[in-house]
Amino acid sequence: MKTFLAWLRHRWYRVILALIGAGALAVWVMVWFVIPMMVELPDGLSQPPVIGTEVTDREGRPLRKTLNSDGERVVAFVSLDSIPDQLIHATLAAEDQRFWTHGGVDLVAIARALRDNYQAERAVSGASTVTQQLVKISAPGRKRNIRAKLGEFLAARKLEMVWTKEEILTAYFNRLDYGNLNVGAEATARGFFGKPLQDCSLAECALLAGLPQAPSRLNPYRAMPSSKKRQEWILHRMVEEGMISETERDDALAQQLLLKGDRGAFEAPHFVDQLMASFDEPGPAPGELRTTLDLDLQKFCETTVRRHLGWLRDKNVTNASVVVIDNPTGDVLALVGSANYHSPNGGQNNGAMALRSPGSTLKPFTYLVALERGATPATIVADLPIEFMTGTGIYRPENYDKRHYGPTSYRRALANSLNISAVRVLDSIGGTPVLINSLAACGITSLTQPPEHYGLGLTIGNAELRLLELTNAYACLARLGEHLPWRMASNAELASPRRIFDADACYLLADMLSDPTARAAAFGPNSILNFPFSVACKTGTSSDFRDNWTIGFTSEFTVGVWAGNFEGTPMQDVSGVSGAGPIFRDVILELNATNELSWYPRPESIVEHRVDPATGLPVPKGIELTRPLTRKSHREKTLGVANS
Repeated sequence: MKTFLAWLRHRWYRVILALIGAGALAVWVMVWFVIPMMVELPDGLSQPPVIGTEVTDREGRPLRKTLNSDGERVVAFVSLDSIPDQLIHATLAAEDQRFWTHGGVDLVAIARALRDNYQAERAVSGASTVTQQLVKISAPGRKRNIRAKLGEFLAARKLEMVWTKEEILTAYFNRLDYGNLNVGAEATARGFFGKPLQDCSLAECALLAGLPQAPSRLNPYRAMPSSKKRQEWILHRMVEEGMISETERDDALAQQLLLKGDRGAFEAPHFVDQLMASFDEPGPAPGELRTTLDLDLQKFCETTVRRHLGWLRDKNVTNASVVVIDNPTGDVLALVGSANYHSPNGGQNNGAMALRSPGSTLKPFTYLVALERGATPATIVADLPIEFMTGTGIYRPENYDKRHYGPTSYRRALANSLNISAVRVLDSIGGTPVLINSLAACGITSLTQPPEHYGLGLTIGNAELRLLELTNAYACLARLGEHLPWRMASNAELASPRRIFDADACYLLADMLSDPTARAAAFGPNSILNFPFSVACKTGTSSDFRDNWTIGFTSEFTVGVWAGNFEGTPMQDVSGVSGAGPIFRDVILELNATNELSWYPRPESIVEHRVDPATGLPVPKGIELTRPLTRKSHREKTLGVANS
């Protein structure tokens, strides 16, 4: 014991030094390893950033990019392999040169920052590593004080112990705020340069790498000289760190930076508005929302509307809308709501969903019911003056040209859009309730008044309908009586067709609507509705020239066009054939040029017979008449040849 005490008296300072060293080591282990493992990492690290919705056309081409719930533009999480090495090197040169060697906190950088700040007597240098910055941006809202800094220190240490360096970098580049509402490097590359991140050059990567230091102050849209100066500094640092050569730096400095980003594509605005409005709160799921829209066809329709309205401006026609539906699926391929969405004069009104007077476009549904009940295209209707007693007085329908045509076949009455004939046919099949029920079955939702409110005048358009709904009702005719709801999102369930009308009757109606000879009396032999192939079409014009329509179909597509003025002022003697008709024609011809349109094969149950024009009945074989004969299509069961 005496010997030990003597040794201790002579060696006491070494013992103290050893104890101090052991204590310091214990403190270091506690601070660097033990305490960090007790710290909770920010919740934001466990989940990828909330992304917005990117609406695309059927081929994946962007239509619109919406912000997320935080008001930021975020795209899908990208892997480290998708991030260019040049951006990684530029970012580390600017933010954290020793990233690959430090343990989450760069003690050398801290010492340098303390020295610089002490000498300058103000904060001129920081020492946050990429790992610390990742912790900070993953826990927004924290107050910036010593306690917060200590928390970031400990969390950064834990993160380095539980994540790999590659995982840290991946999360960092996907969460970093680059300014101008862009979060993540991928969203920023598309936002500023209009290209995927992988396609960015060294010069562009160096510019991006400099933005997080001060996203608002360095926003290249407002402060390109400042962001360019930061880019140059980063390129010089990359040379000093041996990341690039001087030649590569000089080439990057010489590159002109062009900002042409899609900071939110804005195509087919009325279509996208209508689609987004169809979702319940909180709206569509984040990520890509692929639609049914054909962007090429949409742009053609938009251009066509603007071109034709330019020619009609002196006729006081200021707007038009177009809807194109793919018949087999119900997909909306194009939807133009107005001539110019950005116009202050009602441009954001959606003509495809506005309630407008449909004119004569409802007549085909009246004749269709008559065909279902045994009539034929040759059935005769008396196009003569008539009066109907209603609850509000006497109703006297009149034809557009104020003339009367006497006994007329259904084919010619419909093709020439005779009002008196249509009203007589509606009366013969049971009146307004029958037509309302037929239209409702096709998806028309705006006929909410009782039948007596409309009266027999409904068949000639004394109600208000929506272009999109009416076009889809015509698509039901194009499917020979099978109804499908229209579809705007390609991932929406494809509904099963539901039969509404008799297929043979629909075929006969399509044949009537596609007959250029039958409509020559009203539209002339060289009508704009005459095509080099079969197209069923019908025009409509309101009695005061406030609305005009042309709607029609082939077996593949249905096209609806409305023209008029949103404020309701009348056009100057512009009818459906002169207003909406030329737009309809151009769209149909474009569809044929890209798809080669076809017509329906005649069903076996449909035959053709000689018809007595006075009675509309078939002429027996061997019978000769002094009156001219016509040949018209008939249903076999009408003639008693076969049941169908």
